Amino acid sequence: MNKTPGHQGTLLRSRAFGSLCLGVLVFCLAAAAVQAPTYDLILRNGRVVDGSGSPWYKGDVAVRGDTIVKIAPEITESALRVIDVAGQVIAPGFIDIHSHAREGIFDVPAAENYIRQGVATVIEGPDGSSPLPISEFLSRLDALQKTINIGTMVGQGSVRAAVIGQTDRKPTADELAKMRVLVEQGMRDGAFGLSSGLFYVPGTFSSTDEVTELAKIAARFGGIYISHMRDEASRVVDSVNDTI
Repeated sequence: MNKTPGHQGTLLRSRAFGSLCLGVLVFCLAAAAVQAPTYDLILRNGRVVDGSGSPWYKGDVAVRGDTIVKIAPEITESALRVIDVAGQVIAPGFIDIHSHAREGIFDVPAAENYIRQGVATVIEGPDGSSPLPISEFLSRLDALQKTINIGTMVGQGSVRAAVIGQTDRKPTADELAKMRVLVEQGMRDGAFGLSSGLFYVPGTFSSTDEVTELAKIAARFGGIYISHMRDEASRVVDSVNDTI
């Protein structure tokens, strides 16, 4: 079909309009890319204590998402939020390695008593008392919206109670084997080590040799040993030697 001058003019105008729209779109996208903040958060003018053991230093800290992505004497890029901390300390979250928070965290998951003091991680299960099985406890924590991180030890007293109850006697060879299995399972579930409460029932009924046998299992997984020792008064020196 032959195109008349009028049709050609309309076609040219349409092409010109389309080119204009495309140009505007490209410009807008480019401008948005230029203007988009580099970071979600910048903390400026802080005293940075980075946990390495080095002295504090003046600096800025930039965060994107849930990750610290830059630490420098000065960060000049933009951010969605900038806070001038005016010389206050910027530090990694503190770790409370002796916490009894496993009940309270489910009632008060905001844990403001910890987080407002800068405590970002707590370790549960001290004094020989821990949840069993640990996997169920950790699964409940995973499903909980909370402000802090929580880890746990496997408790020697809880393990002993699960096998022989509150009885004041030595375990049989079979019972000790069962306790070893429970400690191993706790470590495989994610425990950081073995805790004992030798001042408390039923830990007080345990010999040093019994505790050592269970600590050996935790050690195989790189676990540590922590203890509420047997005595803190007249026999404190003997108690420290026993713990060592």
